[in-house]
Amino acid sequence: MANLTLRGRFGRTAAVSAQAAVLIVTLGCESRPATGPTAPRETSTVPPLPAPGPVGAIGGMVTINGEARPIVWVELQRGSWPWAYRTTIPSGSWEWGQVPAGDYDVVIKTPPGLTCDATRKSATVRTDQRTVVNFACFGDEKGSILGFASAEFGTVASARLTLTGPVNREIISNEDGFFAFEDLPPGEYVVGRCNPVRVSVRDGATAFAMQDCS
Repeated sequence: MANLTLRGRFGRTAAVSAQAAVLIVTLGCESRPATGPTAPRETSTVPPLPAPGPVGAIGGMVTINGEARPIVWVELQRGSWPWAYRTTIPSGSWEWGQVPAGDYDVVIKTPPGLTCDATRKSATVRTDQRTVVNFACFGDEKGSILGFASAEFGTVASARLTLTGPVNREIISNEDGFFAFEDLPPGEYVVGRCNPVRVSVRDGATAFAMQDCS
């Protein structure tokens, strides 16, 4: 193999083979990537969640003849649309938290026979405050008794049922066996003809009675 003469830093010379010269030159070169326009780096950005708006709370109580009762439907309306709705809980109260601040109407719907100080009241929910709206109703509340007439193999259509108590009535179950005695004053009743059962009706409440007509 042919030898090559290389000159060093201080004028010295050395004879090396051509293969060794190629290795020296290769080790002395720094590998650099090809230059060119830099591609933009992809970044994944999630837009921040909007800051929650100001909120407050609103609640109240509905009394009937001075007693809080869980039989009233309450709607919280903003404009002409219900924003929320529910029935009063056993304590006769209702409550919504985290309500956007602003102007609302509170609307109640009661059983027949009641007169209230109002059925719609305006209210303003303020930031970090609880707005209270109460209703007072008076009158004679009516109740109801609902149920099904059934037999061994299902419901019984056209079953004749009687009601005795503060008022006496008679009714026939529909094609699904369902029956309903409505607009009843409070008191103790007996639903009978197939298999008499005793039922207690409270003011404005719905009681249930099943009739076994096997």
